[in-house]
Amino acid sequence: MIFSRKKEELLEPYSTEQCGLCNTTKRRNFIQGDFVFKLTGKCTSCNQGQMMITKIYGVVK
Repeated sequence: MIFSRKKEELLEPYSTEQCGLCNTTKRRNFIQGDFVFKLTGKCTSCNQGQMMITKIYGVVK
């Protein structure tokens, strides 16, 4: 099966944020309470747009 995983594998969760104005994308560690479409603050690149969580995923450690 393609999607089978070993029981010992642990996933490191990440959240991806994207600015609605300049489309800057940043990956950060998942924080309890994160959800898709959550506004997380002002963009540090353009200082005008809002950062929003667009993806939550896990990477095998």
